[in-house]
Amino acid sequence: MVWIVVGVIVIAAIGPLFWLLPSKRDRVLGELRTLARNSGLVVEVARLPKIDARAEERVSSGGVAREATIECAAYRLALAKQLPNAPRWLLFGSERENRYLPGWTTLAPPTGLPTTRKTYWQEVGAIIDSLPGGCIAVEAAVRHVSWYGRERVDGADAEEVVLGIRDGLAALGELHRALNEVPEDDPE
Repeated sequence: MVWIVVGVIVIAAIGPLFWLLPSKRDRVLGELRTLARNSGLVVEVARLPKIDARAEERVSSGGVAREATIECAAYRLALAKQLPNAPRWLLFGSERENRYLPGWTTLAPPTGLPTTRKTYWQEVGAIIDSLPGGCIAVEAAVRHVSWYGRERVDGADAEEVVLGIRDGLAALGELHRALNEVPEDDPE
C-alpha cells in the first residue's frame, strides 16, 4: 500500500514536467527556425489578412466587423542595398485568380513593374511555385523579400525546406536587383 502511495506521489510530482517538454512539432519548428537564422534569414511571427475568409470570420453574429487574419511565420531575406526602382508587391495564395499570377492575388496593385510584365510575372511565378514549406504569401519590398507560410516540412528534411526558401528568395532578390539597375517606365 505504501508503494502505491509513493508511486502516485512521484507520478503527481513528475507528471507536469512532461507537459513542459516540447512536442515533435515544436522541435521541428525550432530546428527550421534555427536553420533559417543560420542561413541568413530573419524569422518573425506575422499576421496577414485572410483573403478567403468566410462570412462568419468577417462579421460577428451581432453585426460587428472583424478583422480576419492568419498568424504565420515570415522568413525575410534582407537585400544588400535598397532597390527603389524594383517592383514592390505582396501576393497572397488564394482561390481567386488575378491578372498577375494564377492562384495568387493582391490587396493593392503592384508598383514599379517593368514594361515586359508578362515575362516578369512568368519568372516570378516560376520562383514562387518552387517555394516549399506551405507558402501562403510572398512579398517583394525595397529592402527585403519575404516568404510567409505555415512552416510545413511534409516529410522533407528541414534543411532542404530552409534552403529551398532561401534559394527562392535569393532568386527573387536577384531578379529585382537586375530590374533596379535599369529603371523602366511604368505605363500605368
